[in-house]
Amino acid sequence: MRPFLPIVLFLAFSNLGNSQSEEIGVFGGGSYYLGELNHGQQFYKAHFTPGLLYRYNLQDKRWVLRVHFSYTKLEASDADSEIQSNVDRNLNFQTTIIEAGPIMELNFIEYEIGGRTKFGNKNKNNGTAYIFGGINFFHMNPKGTLDGVEIELQPLGTEGQGSSQNSNKRYNLNQISIPFGLGIKFNLGNRLALSIEYGLRKTFTDYIDDVSGTYVDPEMLALENGTLSAQMANKSIDGAISVGQQRGNSSNKDWYVIAGAILSYRLKKATTCRKW
Repeated sequence: MRPFLPIVLFLAFSNLGNSQSEEIGVFGGGSYYLGELNHGQQFYKAHFTPGLLYRYNLQDKRWVLRVHFSYTKLEASDADSEIQSNVDRNLNFQTTIIEAGPIMELNFIEYEIGGRTKFGNKNKNNGTAYIFGGINFFHMNPKGTLDGVEIELQPLGTEGQGSSQNSNKRYNLNQISIPFGLGIKFNLGNRLALSIEYGLRKTFTDYIDDVSGTYVDPEMLALENGTLSAQMANKSIDGAISVGQQRGNSSNKDWYVIAGAILSYRLKKATTCRKW
């Protein structure tokens, strides 16, 4: 994540000297995770998500370039599942997520904070719906709990990564996601606007929760990756697992959702566009 942050900040602030159609803003909302430990429960274990953003409104007032930074937490536990096999599996995780990246917004109609636009014969548009999509760089660090103690899971190789039982390397904690979603934005005055949006993050990793493949031989795992690795790999209630038994579903990658509100401030007073 660190190599990307200076680039993102440079893109965000390099054009501040020409602020005729630029905004800065703060985000506040919530996040939740979708994956092996939560198959579809909306807003499950949601956590507060703060963020900062910069918008550059293009001349047509429909397209908007946005660069953002946000911080949140994701977590889930098999103990909350309605599926008995998941309850028996008895895994849990939590991770912080630090994300940043560029996003393009498409306003449904011409819009800018405090601006006057023309749409057919209608006058000033004080708001619009919009859709968005882009690319995120994010950092994760999944942890599990054992006897009330949080333990970092990636170094342990709980599915045999880095051992003779799994040829794959330990997964990377820096990842890419595709954010997309929809929202509405409307003026609060000549310089302020409020946006409300719902956004999904499609990731390309199945290890936000450290659960993806199958169980490996616990004795060999303890020998090669350590006793703690074997303990965190198999926390099932009855302790009985077989080598090759499904632990997760590697064909479905993990997702997460961030939804909330944006309060944005226009850096220079809007001008009235010409009438057609």
